[in-house]
This record gives sequence, C-alpha cells and structure tokens, in this order.
Amino acid sequence: MNIGSALEITANTIQQLMSLVFLYLFFDKPNGKTKRLLPFLSAALLLLAVTMVGTVNALTSNYLYYLITAVITILYTTVFLRGKLYLRIIIPIAVSNISIAYLTVSVMSSSGALQFVQGVALPQSLRYPVLFVADIIYAAFLFIIYRFGKGKINMRSKSDILAFIVIPLITCTVGLTALMLLKSVDFDGTVQIYVTVIALCTAVMVMIFWYLMIKSGKEAQIKTDLMLSRQREELYKSSVLSTHEQIEKISVIKHDMKSKIMSIGMLISQGEYDRAKALCNSAGESLSTTYTPVNTDNPTLNAIMNVELEKAQSNEINCTYEIADTLKNMRDADIISLIANLCDNAIEYLAHIPQEQRQMSITISSYKSYCRVVCKNAVASSVLAENPELNTTKDDKTLHGKGMNILRELAKKFGGELLINEDGNQLTVSVMMMK
Repeated sequence: MNIGSALEITANTIQQLMSLVFLYLFFDKPNGKTKRLLPFLSAALLLLAVTMVGTVNALTSNYLYYLITAVITILYTTVFLRGKLYLRIIIPIAVSNISIAYLTVSVMSSSGALQFVQGVALPQSLRYPVLFVADIIYAAFLFIIYRFGKGKINMRSKSDILAFIVIPLITCTVGLTALMLLKSVDFDGTVQIYVTVIALCTAVMVMIFWYLMIKSGKEAQIKTDLMLSRQREELYKSSVLSTHEQIEKISVIKHDMKSKIMSIGMLISQGEYDRAKALCNSAGESLSTTYTPVNTDNPTLNAIMNVELEKAQSNEINCTYEIADTLKNMRDADIISLIANLCDNAIEYLAHIPQEQRQMSITISSYKSYCRVVCKNAVASSVLAENPELNTTKDDKTLHGKGMNILRELAKKFGGELLINEDGNQLTVSVMMMK
C-alpha cells in the first residue's frame, strides 16, 4: 500500500467515523453500555472494512461504496438507536459525507482548477488538501446540524445566525478560494505556505469563536439557574408570610362571624327579624369581600398563584384568574418560574401607572395536546413600540431582565412558543406548551 492509498483510506475512514459519531449523539440510545457500545463498534468496524476494500479497489469513484456505507448507517440507526423512524432513515442519508465531499470537489472543478474526476478519484498533490478541506467542512456541517437538532441554535438570534451560518460560510469560501489559488496560479513555495496558513488560521479562528460562544451560553444558563433558585427561595419566603397573613385574617373573620351568628340568634329569639336579616346581609358582604386563596389539586400552583395574587393586592391591582388546567405535567420549578415571571412583569409595570388602570388577568387553559398560560395587563401607552423585546429598564442587567428569556426557554422546552401582542390598551403574553 502506497502513501496515496493510505491517505485515501484515512480520509474516508475519518468521514465515516464522523458520520457514525454524529448519529450516535443525535439520536436516543438504549439503556445499558453493552447495548449502546457493541452496535456502535460493530458498525464502525464494518465501515472501516468497507472503506479499506472500497479504496483499494477504487470503488470510491462510483456510487457502490457510498450505497454500501449508507445501508450500514441506516441499519444502525433504525435497529439500534431510538427516535422517530422516518428521521432514523432520512437523517443518515441527509448527513452522508458524499454530499459535502462532492460539493467541495464540484466547487473546485467549476472554476477549472481541478477536473471533477481528478478531485474524486486520482491521488495527486492537490487531492489531499481538497480532502482535508472537505473533512473540515463536513465536521462543521455535522456540528451545526447536531446543535440545531438539540435546540441549541436559535434561528431568531442574530448572534447564532452570525456564529453558525454566516461565519462558517465565509470560512468555507476562504478555504476553497485558497485551494483554487494554489492550483490556478503558479505561486512559488513561500506564497503557497502563506496561503495555506491564512486558510488554516481562519478555520482555527472559527473553532475558537464557536468555543467562546458555547462557553458564554453555558455561563448564561448558570446565571439563569441561579436566578431560578433565587426565585424559588423568594417564593418560599413569600408563601410562608402569605400563609401567616391568611391565618390571621381567617382568625379575625372566624371571631367576627361567631359574634354575628350569636347576635343573629338572639335577635331571632327576641322577634327582631328585620334586624337579624340586616345582620345576615352584613355578614354576607364581609364574606364576599374576603380574599379566597387559590385551591386546586396542584399544591405548587396554589402556592405561586396565591403569592402573586397577594402581590397584586398589595399593589392595589385588580387581578382576576381562571384555571382550567393545573399544570400537573410540569415540574414544580418550571411552574414557579412560569407563573412568577409572567405575573411579576405585569405587576411591576402596573404598580407604576394610575391606580384606576391597574387591571390584569391570568388564564390557564388547555386545548387537545396543548396547554396555554396567558397573562393580560392594561397598558398606559404602547409598550411594544418603546420596548419591543420587553427588556428590563433596571440598572443591574445581571439579576434583572431575564424573565422573557426564561419564558422563551420554558416554551421551547415543552415544544411550544412565546407569543407577545398588544391590542389597544392591553398587553397579552401567552406561553404555548405541549403537554
């Protein structure tokens, strides 16, 4: 085996292993190390054997090699991995290295710098840089698809579009342009080294940029988790205080009702029916104005709703609620975060507008497989016109202003979305989630 064949086998093996590792990470796996690793190693050995035979017998220049490797990867995903069946069939084909490798060579050949058949089959000096660039592009392609599939890339985020779409495309253009320059122009050895260094440095810069983006994302997640823990701590404190206040109020009402009932009994025994009736009406009015705590079959929802209603009452906000779904499919921490962030944003805004305009409502409902949590509040003027992203206006941005981002992440976590709209003098924030 000569050096050319060894390089061909190495390049093709790397491509196949990248594809296999991607599929292993992308799909769910069965329980148990043996069930996970044995099929993976078997598929890897099969691909290695096919690659070696295919390269030695020049099968990589036609579609037979790619057909065999595609069958192996599809059998691996459909039999040994977990997930939707159609995805386990389509994804291995969609991320096949043939598409990226042939695309790279096609771009090269379209410029006239390299014949297509030379780029695919013949081992010549320019063939190996082409293989290297193709593998780098293929690795970046798989990385982007993996993060996108796991929900780690938000196409609504400008920074994500810049990091994972624009910059990779620019990098690929730089790399391919460098290769075409090396072939099209008769540079001396020093210039060739310079061009190669420029292309490699560009690729390294992208890798560093991606690393920093991922690291900053993890740091943001840590800050979010810290904020959630603080919210839960504040909730527990508020819940204890609220419960104590409610006990005191109920004690006062109980004592008052006991006195009124005794008085009503005495008036009836004395024949003072009109006075007894008036006292009954007075007792009824007292009961109707008494705050009634939320009482559903979900204690966590009761706690957070009662705390938020108490906050609204203390800020002289008229808050109504309607609960048709008790969110029992959600974790306690998610319920607390969802209701707290929805209500706190509205309460904070309403506390700074005239009292006669302080109106808000909370509705929790369900329709088929979806759950919908809606918070509506009055607005003195257009909020979206002045602050379309609903960012915080507080000075400390590290501890405040995360509410809307947390709501977006929660909606995304449950396969839904966050909707914000404004109609006249009312702002509506809706969180749609799959049950």
